[in-house]
Amino acid sequence: MSAAVRLSSVQEAALADDLVRGIVRSTAEAIGERTGVGVRITAVNDQSIELEVDGSQLEATALAAELRRVTDDWHQKKFGCALWSIA
Repeated sequence: MSAAVRLSSVQEAALADDLVRGIVRSTAEAIGERTGVGVRITAVNDQSIELEVDGSQLEATALAAELRRVTDDWHQKKFGCALWSIA
């Protein structure tokens, strides 16, 4: 079983920045490794990232929440503004 999840940035082109994109990608992969959950990045564009998670929709949502928390905290400290939208 697998489930998909998507995070969208509050800024139009936040993920166009190679640093931001790299941090988000590597953090998603690290969370998957740390939790033992398979994670595949299925799409990344300038404003969003889509992940496919080996598990239920609940597991995908939990992984996305952790990715959002960690990378938003980093982005706030680095750039002084939020990375992800609430919706």
